[in-house]
Amino acid sequence: MRAVYSPMSVGDYCKALNDGLITVNDDYQRNAGIWASYAKSFFIESILLEYPIPKIFLYSKVDLRTRSTIKDIVDGQQRSHTLQSFYNKKFKLSNKIETSELRGKNYNQLPEEYQSSFISYSLPIDEFRGVQPSEIQDSFRRMNASNVPLNDEEQRNAKFQGPFKWFIQRVALHFSEQLRAIGILSRRDIIRMSDTRMYAEILHTALNGFVTTKSSQIDGLYRRFNTVFNEEDLFYEYMEVGIGQAADLVAQSEREFQRSYMFQTLVLVFLDRHFNLSLYEQASILVPEIADALQAYPVDLAILSESLRDPDNHPALSEFVASTKGTNVGRAKAVRFLYLNAALQ
Repeated sequence: MRAVYSPMSVGDYCKALNDGLITVNDDYQRNAGIWASYAKSFFIESILLEYPIPKIFLYSKVDLRTRSTIKDIVDGQQRSHTLQSFYNKKFKLSNKIETSELRGKNYNQLPEEYQSSFISYSLPIDEFRGVQPSEIQDSFRRMNASNVPLNDEEQRNAKFQGPFKWFIQRVALHFSEQLRAIGILSRRDIIRMSDTRMYAEILHTALNGFVTTKSSQIDGLYRRFNTVFNEEDLFYEYMEVGIGQAADLVAQSEREFQRSYMFQTLVLVFLDRHFNLSLYEQASILVPEIADALQAYPVDLAILSESLRDPDNHPALSEFVASTKGTNVGRAKAVRFLYLNAALQ
């Protein structure tokens, strides 16, 4: 059994939805309406910018009552519902999307070139014809059986659909390519969503201090802001200030500071200085001996970099070197913070 590739323009697809020629079959799909506003806007923006999207799967069958062909949506209900809603001018794009000229607009308010891009966009559609529903189910079972298992970040991205998830996606869209260019992230990091973990960990520390951060705690952060997220603008300002300043520094520094955990710490130093988050005070309470030692033993970034390359020649910096092991442990994060904060005085 194989599905027939049957691409269709957005305009023709939405007209067919409006005319009832393409319908939702609850045997295959969840109820519509679970996508948040930003999720819908992000999807439409992707269409308008002509990015590729996942395939939509349809099941073509004959309706004996009307003697016409009806197509059930097998996979792609949320995408279809979003396309139809935007086509019918039922919602406006979020003011948070990246493309400034599209923000806050419905279809009629778009510039003509974007209206044309939307209507003419070719949807990738596979269509099952002349098969039984059981064969379709078996087809999806086989496809899913061969998928690569999702890592923690990918599972989190699939599980949570609230405003915080889409905030993290917005941050990734804005910053990840810049951080890849200066060596903080790799292509694989971005593809497998390790970048989203880094942004979430920065915010978790900014909110909760220097604790050992586990996956369950990151889940808790997503869950905390999964319904109401009044802090979005403030947190985005955190990212702009902290990541912006840390990225500028790393672009001119030794490669040792390109490591993700080191970059996170630099971001937190700049956040603490700009927003008075009391992170220095918290780190000093957690490891007072390090805070005291740094009062008498000044350091700079060059010395810290040398200690990582040649730790035997820098015994006085053994605690800093040790903090680069078990990098997600609360104490190690506090030690790194104090050393980098002192180096940037």
